[in-house]
Amino acid sequence: MFKQTIALFHYQLLSILNIKMMLLMVFIYVAAFLSGQFVAQLAIINSDSIALGVMADFLRYSLAFLLIISLSYQVSQDYEISQFDRLLAMPISRGLYILAQNVVLLFVSVLLIIPVFLLMTLLGDVSIAGYWSLAVFLELVLIGQFALLAILSLEKLPIAVIFTLAIYLLTKSAPLLDLIFSQSVDIYEEERGFQLGYSIFSVIRYVLPDASAFAQNNVLFNPLEAGGLIFRQLTSVVIYGLFIQFVILIDFYRKEFNQA
Repeated sequence: MFKQTIALFHYQLLSILNIKMMLLMVFIYVAAFLSGQFVAQLAIINSDSIALGVMADFLRYSLAFLLIISLSYQVSQDYEISQFDRLLAMPISRGLYILAQNVVLLFVSVLLIIPVFLLMTLLGDVSIAGYWSLAVFLELVLIGQFALLAILSLEKLPIAVIFTLAIYLLTKSAPLLDLIFSQSVDIYEEERGFQLGYSIFSVIRYVLPDASAFAQNNVLFNPLEAGGLIFRQLTSVVIYGLFIQFVILIDFYRKEFNQA
């Protein structure tokens, strides 16, 4: 079992880590650094902190998008070339394939985060760099599991990417949307469409990850209890991760790949 998992991990990792992805990573890190330095030149006060914040957020969203595309494309290729048929013809369980995919996710997330830590250490404090890197790593692990769920269930690359990005952006914008709805609910109390939308959003809000548990921008400017924030985020990732893996396994085992 261990050797089979390593073999699958090696095969899947090689299909992700290619020259194109490496060039994209370099471009993202350079663009983040230059964006931070450009904003720092415009800032009147706290230019170093502002530059660090811009660079950190730029890397956060760019790396999440890169991870979603990479994982989704790699699994979609397995569908396109009927790789699943060949895998299932071998003495390899479907559970091992999912396990290998999660190991790839962890490895790629670590690979993406190491330069983030180095850049933020050079430009800021090592404790802030450590918190932000670990927080974004956990965020990448969670969004990567959503990407795996989407591509394994929906099977089509564009649909899976759009679905995962929609979940990610909805999670990020949920606090703002909640504020807008709560401030407007009294004004539009007679509008049935608005009330229906608010009801639907309230239900969706309960099943989305709590965005306040994830990487906090305030830590770049004010001292916060990083340990407590990381613990809350880790708890959220573990709970959602277990549920996502359960859904993935149920859906993956019910598929019939060898059907004509």
